[in-house]
Amino acid sequence: MAILISPVLWCKYQSLRSEKTAALAWWAIGFIMLPLGHLIIRENSNSYEEFFDNTLALFISLVAIEIIIFLRRKVKPLNLSRFKDKVTMDNTLLAIVVCFSLFWSLVFNSIDNPMENQPIHILIDIKRNLLRFDELFFYFIQFFAFYMCGYFIYWINHHVLINNVMARFGVFHYLWTACTFTLIAAPLLSQLTLFLPINSVEFTLLPSGNDDPFDVWNLRIAFIIMMISLPLILAFKWQQQVAEVSLLKQQNTEAELKWLQQQINPHFLFNTLNNLYSMVLTKKAQAPQCILQLSNLLRFVVYKGGNHRVSLKDEIAYLTDYIALQQIRVSHKATLTINIDQKLAENTQFKIAPLLLIVLIENAFKHGIDATDKPAWLSVDLSLEHNKLSLICHNSIDERVNSNQTKGQADGGLGLENLQRRLALDYTNQHTLTISVQPHEFLVTLIIELENNEQA
Repeated sequence: MAILISPVLWCKYQSLRSEKTAALAWWAIGFIMLPLGHLIIRENSNSYEEFFDNTLALFISLVAIEIIIFLRRKVKPLNLSRFKDKVTMDNTLLAIVVCFSLFWSLVFNSIDNPMENQPIHILIDIKRNLLRFDELFFYFIQFFAFYMCGYFIYWINHHVLINNVMARFGVFHYLWTACTFTLIAAPLLSQLTLFLPINSVEFTLLPSGNDDPFDVWNLRIAFIIMMISLPLILAFKWQQQVAEVSLLKQQNTEAELKWLQQQINPHFLFNTLNNLYSMVLTKKAQAPQCILQLSNLLRFVVYKGGNHRVSLKDEIAYLTDYIALQQIRVSHKATLTINIDQKLAENTQFKIAPLLLIVLIENAFKHGIDATDKPAWLSVDLSLEHNKLSLICHNSIDERVNSNQTKGQADGGLGLENLQRRLALDYTNQHTLTISVQPHEFLVTLIIELENNEQA
């Protein structure tokens, strides 16, 4: 057997190493020419016949695997969501019915008078089936009709008895309705099966093996189909419900994340526009640059703020422009110390959720600098070690202005609350947020495990 299969595997190996046309040629040699060659040798050599028959199943398995790989490769680039609805229990069982019908058709068509030569040996004569294709089709129709009787029992159990009777009236009504249906359907379907030409002999395809539609064995098989299909149907429905609930949760989470990350601080926007207005009136040289920076901020929020991930480079650029605009506004009373590793400004390897870091900076300006007219200070340190991004935001607090200011920044209002919610949803077990409150200082440290471009 190894000698027979080795050339096929070698041809497959060569096809993987070759380009388009050569790969197709190697594949055809291994999976078409070699099997046909073995078939020709089998037909002309009695000693080779038994050896070939023992490896026929392996040949079929290899071809089936190749077909599955081919279909997977072709379907993968497509949107698989449109195929999910087609993979139902009904379609799966119907495909099994077709496969069983085809298999037994090939077996019966390979033997003379199969119903009169029981028990039959599992043998598929490819040449005979090709030459007697009309008989093969005739057998297939009959076996398909035979198996569809069992499929009919399943279908009624699924879509009538379980979906309607059990769902609306409960288990007790389902049980007696199912028993009544089985007692009526079993002999009727058995009699319909007896009308098939294949059963015009003493030994029939019925479970009883005779021509009595009321035989207890026919009834037993019908009950077995009902009992086996019941837990399968319920399990399949449960799996569908779990998948639907999971999808709904995912959609709700995505919607909530988009809403949270699109929250724009109107206080900052109005202050910046007022500052720009004053700068334009006084014809300050920084006005054009400030307008450009504000434009970059708004462009980022509008076009990238709703994305699931953005590059670390874009997020850092947004952060830098924001701090630059704020620095112009508060330069008369605040000292800003900004330490951002220059490598981060050009980092396109890692991805991050958009508008995530800015919340802590906004919080520091709002509660640490804007809340007082006294001298204030703010320190921001941003660094990256491996895939862990660390943001340390340290600012002053003037308790003389507002005794509740420290508590206000610790609570953070809607901004910090949104940040904590986003981290819980989007960076579960992948972040650390530490808040330290001192009488005149506020310190917050955020560490996030970032994703690279391949993971995002």
